[in-house]
Amino acid sequence: MTVRQPPKRRAQRPSPPPTWTSQYGEPQGKHRAELLAASTWSTRLVQPDGGQDVIVLPLAPALAALDAVQVPIADGHSLIADYLHGKLLVVVATGWAQLWEFVPDVRVVPYGGWVVVPAPGGAGSYAASWVSLPPPRLTSSQEQAEGGEWGEEGEPLTQQPRA
Repeated sequence: MTVRQPPKRRAQRPSPPPTWTSQYGEPQGKHRAELLAASTWSTRLVQPDGGQDVIVLPLAPALAALDAVQVPIADGHSLIADYLHGKLLVVVATGWAQLWEFVPDVRVVPYGGWVVVPAPGGAGSYAASWVSLPPPRLTSSQEQAEGGEWGEEGEPLTQQPRA
């Protein structure tokens, strides 16, 4: 008489958390189509003023670096992808950009320079798409009414998430 053994079950491993590269590398499918079909009104040209600098990094190495140092995706950061040119725009507090001035393949937008950003309330376009919205922070009542942290003639560069 043979005793039948129950089938062995493999222990299921929890799925790994998403990575910056897998989530925000080259867009695929419906998201890619939406970004490519976006109108000219889906982006804005803004000039950063006091309080923030913009660093422009190569997209793939920048996303890989975020993965390597295990920056949590859910924390919220001021990151804009330019898929058209393969760049990642990082909005940082004034003074931090100078640390990147002499790093190869990295460009710091000079004071008075212009950047293309997603229009408020939209996904943007293939040339400027939010990768990560910055976390909400306490601002003056006027800035809260505008829905962003600062901007040229009321156009916020870092759009706060809307509920």
